[in-house]
Amino acid sequence: MLLTGKFGDGYITKPKTETSNSYYTTNCKFEEYINFKANLLGDLVSKVGVIEKNGFNQTPINVLNTHSTEAITKIGKMSIEDALTLIDELGVALWFYDDGSLHKTKLFYNLNTQAFSEEINRDLFVPFFEKFNIIAKPTIERKKDGREFWYLRISKYEGAFEISNILNKYPVKCYNYKVWSPETIQNWSKLQERLKSTGKINCSTKMKSMILKEIEQESCKI
Repeated sequence: MLLTGKFGDGYITKPKTETSNSYYTTNCKFEEYINFKANLLGDLVSKVGVIEKNGFNQTPINVLNTHSTEAITKIGKMSIEDALTLIDELGVALWFYDDGSLHKTKLFYNLNTQAFSEEINRDLFVPFFEKFNIIAKPTIERKKDGREFWYLRISKYEGAFEISNILNKYPVKCYNYKVWSPETIQNWSKLQERLKSTGKINCSTKMKSMILKEIEQESCKI
């Protein structure tokens, strides 16, 4: 949970003095998600509340702060490499809830990692996600003013199902739009069964796409 302060939506403060400690803070427009995080943090939570007027649009936002602890200070000072070794499936779910988006039609995921360099995305994040059978591809977005932002893209056939499956293990209703629909998951399961039965499990993405389209058409006729 606290690792989202390094990778996801949240922040681990820097100690004000050598003898003080850090605390974790985060905010979200969804009260349900802040409460979800608060339940995970338990007694570490010092405050959960609402800022009525926040940001440019002056809209309400839910906030959470923890107590300052030595453990949080240590996490804040961890290297990216060491912190990644601590992230499990719950950490992946939180990371995608925080900074991930699902393309509803093509069913791929994007993970916003623009706070990190190309090298970190390529050399650290890509191997990390491979442990979960997720093939993440660093992708760049170039702004007109010359700024460059990196993010990770996970295609429908290279880990999107695995991400959706992980999110379903830690459901948060306000983020249901980031999870594959039950119908999509059912058709995906049928695809895997058909690929295995026909010995085409390692066929091309184009072939998988054709077979999945056939399955979707069959489902519509039922």
